[in-house]
This record gives sequence, structure tokens and C-alpha cells, in this order.
Amino acid sequence: MLDNVTAGQTVRFTVTKALRPGDTYDTVQRLMRLDPANKKALKKAQEHRMRHLWVRSRGGRPFEVYRKASKVVVPVEGSTFAFRYFPQVRKDIESVAHVLEIKPE
Repeated sequence: MLDNVTAGQTVRFTVTKALRPGDTYDTVQRLMRLDPANKKALKKAQEHRMRHLWVRSRGGRPFEVYRKASKVVVPVEGSTFAFRYFPQVRKDIESVAHVLEIKPE
């Protein structure tokens, strides 16, 4: 499937199966984070958390109370994402190809 894809070409992925947490779930989630829209949303959420960081005293020292990270990237059945292909992710894509539909654009 990836033999006809060149570096720099945009590739669209669609999750075709419901995934349970585990290796495949984590790999698909990592690939979804490469989508520029998801990158922007995650960065914006991270900046918001740091702007609203609550520092309180614990044992006479400052203690940062971090908020939970947002769930922007959730690989559920039917979710789509796209990014520019680069050769370093080939093995990750091939390892989860059985749960993804791959369309070069």
C-alpha cells in the first residue's frame, strides 16, 4: 500500500475497526498526533494548562497542581486524519495497516 507513496505526499487515514487500549491503539494515537490540526489543538490545550497552572504550598515548598491532559486524539472507528508522509513512520503504519484505510492524495 505504501509502495506508491512518496515522501512529502499527503496521506489520509481512516480507522476501520474499534480499538481497545493496547499496542495498536497507542500506535494509531501516535500517528494521529502527526495531523497538523491535531498538533495545533494539542499545543493550544497544553499552553492553556500552563497558563492556568495552580501553584500551592506543600511542605513549605511550591507545588504545581497540573490539570489532566485533554483527549483530543482518540482513535475510534470512523475517525480520519491526514499528514505528509515521511519514511520514518513506514514501519508504524505497516504495523497497524490492518485497522487503517490508507488513501494517498
